Amino acid sequence: MNCNKIDESLINNKEKLVSPYSQDVLHRYIIESSMAFGSGCWVIQILPSNEKCDYTKDDYFRFDNDYPFWVRWKSKDILMVKCLTDVDQLGNKQPIKKETKKWKNWTLEIEYYSMFSTGLGGDYSINNFIVDSNYITIHSKKESWRFKMSEIQISVDTNTIDLTHYKIDTFRTKVGITFTSYKFRNKTKTNKFIKQQIFVADK
Repeated sequence: MNCNKIDESLINNKEKLVSPYSQDVLHRYIIESSMAFGSGCWVIQILPSNEKCDYTKDDYFRFDNDYPFWVRWKSKDILMVKCLTDVDQLGNKQPIKKETKKWKNWTLEIEYYSMFSTGLGGDYSINNFIVDSNYITIHSKKESWRFKMSEIQISVDTNTIDLTHYKIDTFRTKVGITFTSYKFRNKTKTNKFIKQQIFVADK
């Protein structure tokens, strides 16, 4: 393990994902490049829930240029991860690759996807939302949305729900993944998601 510290100003998008199977918490964040034209890398740490995450510590699992857009605990020591690769082409199938990696006491089952398109679903003030084991239903004054929990990743803080919906799209004979991002503004009680696995902003 490298004992060097990371410049705190390079660390962004700090979020945590509580395990439903143990007292562990996964911390996901990006370490930006210190070079003007460099690219950052996404990393995770996994710590006991009573231990504060030191984001400057050089002790993490690194995804390099791949973006872990979807993460779930499968068991107390297995994580399922879907990554968007930096491969700029569609594939004959999605995911384009699967692999299993070991890090400390945990196993990561990783699927890699290539991009088809990305878009903005909109920014909305909402009245309420209902969550169950399979769906989230969101209501504003004029519109409603219903998403399968298995097809989204949610990140919340005290005022917003950032929701990314993904699906596989086809162009001619090739396929890729499409992302649509929504921002729903509401005073969010994270305990509504107690049975789901969501990312919570780590201020």
